[in-house]
Amino acid sequence: MKRILFLLVAYTLITNVNAQQFYNPLAADSYIQLHEPLKINKKTHSTVELQSSQRNVIWSENFSNGIPNTWSYNGYYTNSNGVVVSFPDLTQNPPLYGWEYRGVSTSPDLSLGSVGLYSGINNNPPTNSPLSSTTPNDGFIIFDSDFLDNANTAMGAGPAPTPHVGCLITDIIDCSNYADIQLKMSTYHRSFFGQTFVAFSIDGGQTWPDTLEIHLLEVNESTETDNVELLNVSNYIGGESSVQMQFIFEGATEGNANGTGYYFWQMDDIELSVLPSNDLVLNDIALNMSSSVQGIANSWRDFYGHVPTNQVTDAEFGFSVYNFGSGDQTNVTTTVSAGAWTDSENYGILERDSSFVVYHVNQYMPTTVGQYNFNFSVSSDSIDASQINNVDSVTVTVTDTIFNAFGTGDDFGFMGTGFFDNGGDDGFKMANMYELEVADELTSVTLGLRTNGATMPGALVQVSVFDTTGFFSASIESPFIYSNFYTITESDTTTGFATIPIPTNYNGNVQDRNIAPGAYYISIECYNSAGTNDIVIYDDQTFPRGPWSSMIYITGDRWYTNGDAFWISANFGTWDYNYVNETNSLSSFNVFPNPSSGLLQISYTLNENTNTSVRIKDLNGKIVFENQYGNQNPGIYSEKIDLNDLSNGVYLYEISTENHLSQGKIVLTK
Repeated sequence: MKRILFLLVAYTLITNVNAQQFYNPLAADSYIQLHEPLKINKKTHSTVELQSSQRNVIWSENFSNGIPNTWSYNGYYTNSNGVVVSFPDLTQNPPLYGWEYRGVSTSPDLSLGSVGLYSGINNNPPTNSPLSSTTPNDGFIIFDSDFLDNANTAMGAGPAPTPHVGCLITDIIDCSNYADIQLKMSTYHRSFFGQTFVAFSIDGGQTWPDTLEIHLLEVNESTETDNVELLNVSNYIGGESSVQMQFIFEGATEGNANGTGYYFWQMDDIELSVLPSNDLVLNDIALNMSSSVQGIANSWRDFYGHVPTNQVTDAEFGFSVYNFGSGDQTNVTTTVSAGAWTDSENYGILERDSSFVVYHVNQYMPTTVGQYNFNFSVSSDSIDASQINNVDSVTVTVTDTIFNAFGTGDDFGFMGTGFFDNGGDDGFKMANMYELEVADELTSVTLGLRTNGATMPGALVQVSVFDTTGFFSASIESPFIYSNFYTITESDTTTGFATIPIPTNYNGNVQDRNIAPGAYYISIECYNSAGTNDIVIYDDQTFPRGPWSSMIYITGDRWYTNGDAFWISANFGTWDYNYVNETNSLSSFNVFPNPSSGLLQISYTLNENTNTSVRIKDLNGKIVFENQYGNQNPGIYSEKIDLNDLSNGVYLYEISTENHLSQGKIVLTK
């Protein structure tokens, strides 16, 4: 019996969004630790292409002469007047075909790939980058959804249409002599809650009973430009003489009210060939550390790339394995090793087109400082056709004091101010979850900055720490530890790191930096002076993590799950901050009430004679209040400031002496 296979949704949120609809998962009554951060989906993918000499090719198309005239189009879009228009639409200038041939010089020049406004995210990958296939010089095909949505007017094509569904249908293919078939294609896509499918007909296009989803349904998810998909399609078209394939781009998806979806989908070098006899695929792996802080047996923490020795616990190891070959595999064995330690489990016989998930019974994690590579593999009695997809690895670093979710960064993105158009960047927050097994003292936080102009000196950052208890039902944080506001320096943008101290005295009050066992978010709140000084940090996507592992807060909106690992490193125990400047001149300060209804009082203590001033700016950097108090003697001072003439909102204050500057924010609510 033939099946329709759909892949799991990975709830992540990364990089640019233009007034898009977000999925809000903050509906759980309490935090539930995910036990299986595997993207387990019994997918029919093999990720490694066999050499052409090893393949028996049944049918292929590399688009060297454009889209074949024997193929047919099918699809629609809704224009700005709400009228449904079918593809192809020859009334537009240039004509709208939905699926188009690109990669060669045309007018306008579309040789670079997607030309939509949101095709690239801060040049990662570069905007307009084309698919890199095995035949790059003869063009490829593309459904450029974002171009159709946003760029038509600019390109002279009239009103910009909204949701589209586009189908491209091949001519009839004879597969009657082949029972076991794989579909290969070069593919490159970027998505926002969109879907791409291939559907199959065995009666010359009369019916389309089977559909296979090509890409994961993710938010702003992108494949590499040279990604090759190999799919087992034997159950759909094996042994059939009147086969047709339909490549479906669905840019309007359920749950996305704006109707916006994939930015684009590029394809090239589509091929049907004989499926290899033996091809095991290690689809996904998991490394989870055990947890005792929730008081629940068999609880697990998410993956951390850097773990202090006092937070290390035993880890479990998970495998998702699929038999991509046409024959059953015997004596299938999964193995994990780290140095001299190794552990194997025998599954036995894995039938063709079948998969399994296993977590090894034996657990292990080194406890001494060092970097450890955990190697995962799957094997059988047969010689595998593509052994490279039988192995994977994870690196964990055991540290002295550093606790960082960020791992190796083999696959990373970035996040920060300047990434969202539908809310103010000032006040944008990013947070990593850290689960502490034993109490420890948080002394500083280090950020991994994207440099080369992405992060600018002068950006302001404040660290806060809040418990996850109650957060997942109300999405309201209640911080109990703060840093002072930290100004990103020229040195920070040169080295790529900014270390923000956690003081023992915050805003004039003693602050306990010790954190009890439990789950906490370490958050950074960012201010870029309305786009003048952006701050962007790295986001590790190398290893799958639970959706709650990291969060972002969009100013004026709400918290959303991110699911990756920000480079927000929590430094515990031995590192401390030297308060020389602060104790030389300004030993304490307090701004209250905050939030304020208009009347504000600033109190501060001076330890020496110094010139003192107070300045308040709006988020555009404009000075809205300034007072020079001149030379003041050591002592306690209190100044009243009337802000009733200002509009409600967030403002930044500066208390400066001759050798010290303290900064913070004021929330004005009248």
